[in-house]
Amino acid sequence: MRQLPKPSGPFQVGSFDITTKYGEDRCLFRMYYPTKAFDPAVTQGPLWFPCHEYAAGFTYVMKLPSLSRLFGWFFSGLRIPVAWNGDLQMPKSVDKLPIVLFSHGLGCNKTTCSNVCTDLASYGALVASIEHSDKSASATYYFEEKENEGGEKMVEKKWLQYHRVSGGEPAEQEHRNKQVRHRAAECCKILDVLQLLNEGNLETVEGNENLHQFKNALDLEKCAVLGHSFGGGTAVAALSMDERFKVGIGLDSWMYPLDKKIYTNIKSVPFLFINSETYQWAESVEDMRKLDSDIFDVEAERKIITLAGTSHLSQTDFALFVKSRFIAKFIHFSGTAEPLGVAKLNNEIIRAFIGKHLGLEFGRDLESLIQENEDAIIRGSNLKLDESKIEESKEALRELKRNEL
Repeated sequence: MRQLPKPSGPFQVGSFDITTKYGEDRCLFRMYYPTKAFDPAVTQGPLWFPCHEYAAGFTYVMKLPSLSRLFGWFFSGLRIPVAWNGDLQMPKSVDKLPIVLFSHGLGCNKTTCSNVCTDLASYGALVASIEHSDKSASATYYFEEKENEGGEKMVEKKWLQYHRVSGGEPAEQEHRNKQVRHRAAECCKILDVLQLLNEGNLETVEGNENLHQFKNALDLEKCAVLGHSFGGGTAVAALSMDERFKVGIGLDSWMYPLDKKIYTNIKSVPFLFINSETYQWAESVEDMRKLDSDIFDVEAERKIITLAGTSHLSQTDFALFVKSRFIAKFIHFSGTAEPLGVAKLNNEIIRAFIGKHLGLEFGRDLESLIQENEDAIIRGSNLKLDESKIEESKEALRELKRNEL
């Protein structure tokens, strides 16, 4: 059985999906949480590709629709090492679980970064991996309730196809900005959903039987938001919309969709950018610098680091499924660094930063982690940046904020 690496934490992980209501405006996410011990040889985890529509979605995004069956075959049988609908196991060291929301990248979905999500859950967090409804996912769905001719209620699954933007500028930036705001709003809605779950009042389309286990089990004062690529930009936008998020991380973030008001509305919240070595470009990293602590004299920790020898997909599951490093590098699933080592370090950095700023036992100082991995972590960016241009953009944002006041 082929599956992702087992999570590194002290707990095994349970999982199930939640759809909040019928209709296209639903919230859909996969929950990961610590579960009771199980035998992986007996308990088979869910498929990474739950159905053919996801494989077809990826090949549509790549403009290779004729290869959907081959793509689906290649990734068929791959599983996520969790217990589906497993019972909640509360860590003895905490009364409630901290919350982490994960936002996927453009053309991805709720399972694309399962290694990151399961690893966090294995240390005692509840992780909600969102599948966004803005048509930025490779494929997603909603449920529609109908009546047949006999008056009997029926449920139909409706698929939403990835939307390819055309028309160039400014049409693309306007569309992506609407999407990132839509995605960030979904993150905020899911915190509301988790509030209902914590109160014991959540009803779902799936009718999940084990929701009651989470009553009074969630710490809604300790919430983080995390995302990859478009999801990294979404994490930044979510911090501008909702003060309940206490810390954020962007994995190789796509900053292009963000507008000036998003930057000016972010409160004094810690944020870490973990970039790949080969994907970013100067203008993108210069946008990340708009979160520098000195822009609005915030006290929160704001940092950029770069993982040496990595590509854009190194922080996703794709890098872990292709066993041949030559093939993985050729198709840009990974960089020159060994994929499993990158994944372990990436997960350790995420845990350290979130844990530190949410006051969790697995938190640690980022500087000490960088010193221990000086060959693998580049401080800041590997790119040459125009500091005068960065300062000009910061001053423009300061002026905008003064005018807003």
